Amino acid sequence: MNTYSLSAAAIQDLNELCDYIAQNQPQAAHRIFDNIRQRCKLLAQFPNMGKSYNRLSQDLKGALIEDYIIFYYPKQDGIDVVQIVGGCRDLEALFDESF
Repeated sequence: MNTYSLSAAAIQDLNELCDYIAQNQPQAAHRIFDNIRQRCKLLAQFPNMGKSYNRLSQDLKGALIEDYIIFYYPKQDGIDVVQIVGGCRDLEALFDESF
């Protein structure tokens, strides 16, 4: 069975995202959390379905969920999620800071 893991940065991203949304829409925060978790499970089963982001980092993939991108690295038995960010962010600057 393929699995996914979240880096400390991805966990922080997810917590901040859900906390921000929950300020005004608690149900929407639960929904986005569940949707991201479900997408991670799917990506773990089919890690090559994401878009390549090699321009940011070697072997990096990303998958869009609503207005957010789940960035991950495929591995033999699933994926390692490294960041979950808003799609409007300056991705080059984000990954220059992160890696």
